[in-house]
Amino acid sequence: MTDRVFDRCRSMLKWLRTLIRSKKFAVAEMLSDPPVFLAQEVGSTIGEDGLHHPTVVIDVSNNPEVADLPRVHAIDGIGDVSTAAIRTGDAVVLGVQLTRPVTAAFAVVFDLTMHEQFLNEVADANSLTFATTSPSEASTNEPLWLSVDIDGERLREALANSIEPDEL
Repeated sequence: MTDRVFDRCRSMLKWLRTLIRSKKFAVAEMLSDPPVFLAQEVGSTIGEDGLHHPTVVIDVSNNPEVADLPRVHAIDGIGDVSTAAIRTGDAVVLGVQLTRPVTAAFAVVFDLTMHEQFLNEVADANSLTFATTSPSEASTNEPLWLSVDIDGERLREALANSIEPDEL
């Protein structure tokens, strides 16, 4: 991902917070400074059901509260999750907010020039798996992942409509 796209995505967080608040998410105030991750690698994992699930790798090594979400997910279930996406230029930010069994929020930045097909696959599947174990370590360590439902229709709307700061 280019530095230009990442810089623009960082500035988009303010807009993403506004978007999430406008949707009246229950814990919108907690999003004052969510961790932001870059989509490092994208692909799919094969689930126990034999189906391919869109998967993005994110590096959570500096964010223990997000790194622990797969464990919580495995023990207590996914709970309540809300997602929102926003696009500006070639940058797409996908925000994830969990309110039960724990409260957490984070955002993942995608470069549309590299990930447009993948994001359309996410919209088709209505779900996204976040892999928090790098592919190179997955063969030696037990892979950790968090799977969330995505509103495919809203994701497609975000992909189709680039929003500039003065439009919010």
